[in-house]
Amino acid sequence: MSVPRDIPAAVKLQLRREAGFGCCACGHPFYEYQHIKPFSIEPHHDPQHMMVLCPNHHHQATVGALDDGEQRRCKADPFNVRRGYANGQLIITSRLVALQLGSNQFVGAGFKLMVDDHPLLQLQADPEGRLSLSVDLYDEADTQILCLVDNEWVTGDPLPWDLQFGYRWLKVRLKGRDIALDLDAREDLVSLRGRLWRKGQCFTIDESSLMVNGVVQNSGLIDLCLVGLIVGLDTKERKFTITPDPTFGKGMIVSWPDVAERVRRGIEAYERLLASKGASA
Repeated sequence: MSVPRDIPAAVKLQLRREAGFGCCACGHPFYEYQHIKPFSIEPHHDPQHMMVLCPNHHHQATVGALDDGEQRRCKADPFNVRRGYANGQLIITSRLVALQLGSNQFVGAGFKLMVDDHPLLQLQADPEGRLSLSVDLYDEADTQILCLVDNEWVTGDPLPWDLQFGYRWLKVRLKGRDIALDLDAREDLVSLRGRLWRKGQCFTIDESSLMVNGVVQNSGLIDLCLVGLIVGLDTKERKFTITPDPTFGKGMIVSWPDVAERVRRGIEAYERLLASKGASA
């Protein structure tokens, strides 16, 4: 009986839990799944002979720089568990996801940025406060260079990437180039900076603004709180769009000069959306 290449979800969850939701060798919150007993030699998905590794350490294991004995030592004593980070290193302390993009805030989990029907950025948090990031990174020529799905490194050569991280923050950059993503969850507002390309469209997120260029030029958002909303670019209609998250079918924009008050009002609005969804379910 042949063993399918796809790893069962239950096995992945078991491996993430035992690793403290990060690379067994270094704790990085982006990971792949390594077959210590090679799948090519003996097809299997036995968690006793598998582990979680970041892309760099996974590459080392693949080429033999991280041998079988060292892999099993890391599996038996995972970095995050040893450091007391059994729930992982990307943790938020607030009761829901509040994301800072430039001077704007996005309240609520889910998709944030899209081009046409293609999501580029999604952020979620489980009941324990563990953040999971899904992001598609493309270059200016629209070549996909990295795909992350809920922190799993799905596609993309790890060798050109420089991955830096600490407890509740991380930076992802192409070596020798600008930072592609800078995520900081050390404050109540999770902040994210970077540059996202798709189909010749570009979202640029810096400390002060969220700007878009492509079908529209030098447009963006400043000092707004978006509740249950998605910012997008429509290449067919040549429009800059703000649309409701399909989960709710509606959303709200909060404008208020004081950031703390703006976020507070945004959280109240999000709770009303949750309540209305529950009432209609």
